Amino acid sequence: MIKKGIVLAAGKGSRLFPLTLAIPKEMIRVGVKPAIEHAINVLKAGGVSDILIIVGRNKEAIFNYLGSGKRLGVQISYRIQEELLGTADATYYGKDFVQNEDFALIYGDNYLKPYNVMKEVVKVHEESNADATLVLSLVKDPRQHGIVKIDKEGWITRMIEKPTLSEARPFRHNRKYLSIAGLMILKPIIFRYIKKTKPGKNGEIWLTDTLELMRRDGKRVRGFIFNGERYDIGTLESLIEADKLEYKNFKK
Repeated sequence: MIKKGIVLAAGKGSRLFPLTLAIPKEMIRVGVKPAIEHAINVLKAGGVSDILIIVGRNKEAIFNYLGSGKRLGVQISYRIQEELLGTADATYYGKDFVQNEDFALIYGDNYLKPYNVMKEVVKVHEESNADATLVLSLVKDPRQHGIVKIDKEGWITRMIEKPTLSEARPFRHNRKYLSIAGLMILKPIIFRYIKKTKPGKNGEIWLTDTLELMRRDGKRVRGFIFNGERYDIGTLESLIEADKLEYKNFKK
């Protein structure tokens, strides 16, 4: 069982300015709940009960809403990412929290439905004895995503972060692209590879690059293609679509 989870919630949310000048993007509501509460519900659905949230600026809004996590039925603690140096750097703040356990990681601005996809991901991770299991979703435009290639058995054979269209061409999958959907199960060996990861585009240390280092070193990185609904609410367009879906489900 996966008991520990990390939520990344330290980004600037620059694509949602001026909304995110007031509150973190993870606190923007999708339906009646902030995005970060939806992310926590995904982790809960898979059995995660102990959660570390990596926060940045405007951290008080997240603290004040989630508190200890008791209201949501989980235990929550917090770490502050001192400098915004990328998703891999943010993940490394969880090293002492994770210790020697496999753990789940989710981006706090990620909206996934149904929540119980987490149970399936955990099962695939454990049965395949993977070093990392990444939830994947199909996208039309690869340029704002980490994208992957997979083989017939579901193992990832290559990854790249935010490619140009020409860089992405070899990754095409049924006229779309398989993007890393912001939810994954990881073994603690990930922290060793984060330390080896060099800054990539925009000078940030990307988790996609860390996972690709692992894969090239012979570690087993599994893909799980998600057929449900997934939105990265980091853009206004995605936020509106996720909000429509959530209200539709809420009224049922």
